[in-house]
Amino acid sequence: MRVRWILSVVAVTGTLLGARTGTQTVKVTPPVVRTVEFKNFHGVSAKEIVDRLNDRDIQLVERPYNPQYVETAQGIVEEFLKEKGQAGIQVRPTVTKLPPHSVRVTFTAAP
Repeated sequence: MRVRWILSVVAVTGTLLGARTGTQTVKVTPPVVRTVEFKNFHGVSAKEIVDRLNDRDIQLVERPYNPQYVETAQGIVEEFLKEKGQAGIQVRPTVTKLPPHSVRVTFTAAP
């Protein structure tokens, strides 16, 4: 029984020491959204869409990229289009990498 306990302590200590001295922890920061574009939107302007997003406290530009945030924005834009009489329009976000550590988010409207 005592031998098992000693082996457990040695294993845990070795793991903790290895975690400290083995590999360095690298903090990965998400890319920054540099631009947001709107394509194929008819009957509503990009300014109207951005105003609606701002009303809902969604600012994408110059913020760290977050896929959930983009998904939320997509839903808000689709809802806005329905209010404008364009039910059935689907909005598809596309994320394009921009060097060195940025992205462009493009929302495209499709029937």
